[in-house]
Amino acid sequence: MERIWNYIHYFIFLFENNATYFFRKILSFIFYPIAQIKFLKQSIQSIEKRGSSFKEIDKVAINTLNNPEYGKSITIAGLQMGGLMIFVEYSLFNFLQAILGKSLIQYVWEDSLYKWIFIVMLLIIPTIINYFLLWKNDKYLTYFKEFEKEPKIKKQKWAWISFGVVASIVLLLIFSFWIMTNNIA
Repeated sequence: MERIWNYIHYFIFLFENNATYFFRKILSFIFYPIAQIKFLKQSIQSIEKRGSSFKEIDKVAINTLNNPEYGKSITIAGLQMGGLMIFVEYSLFNFLQAILGKSLIQYVWEDSLYKWIFIVMLLIIPTIINYFLLWKNDKYLTYFKEFEKEPKIKKQKWAWISFGVVASIVLLLIFSFWIMTNNIA
């Protein structure tokens, strides 16, 4: 289970890296005309005279954003891993409501204490599971290095499996809402 969860984490991280590159290209396209303004062009030339350039600054920014140890992409990938588990938890909650034939969420939200207990439980379980499967002793970094060395065909296989797992969890959540609304009187 640990290996599978790390594969999914790895491919979500790669997706985040690619999304970063994609949005940087869009922003570069949008802001290129602005950079041609005389005042800004002079500032750019001043930076280049000091031995740097916007391309170098952009390269450093991208490397920092996509660094697997501390970058934005690994943080977002970790949040998405927790979000997937919350989707599973909420799906199970919806199935429980459907089996009982009773809406329980109204009881959760009517009392402030119950609401906070419900929210904390939704957050604590994924945090504990992700801590032991991904983050403890930076376990995910060891897996990432191992996955990088795998042949392309194996990476493609696991990319599709990861996509399937993520899509299945989202569909499970949608299905749980459908089942719940159709079985509660």
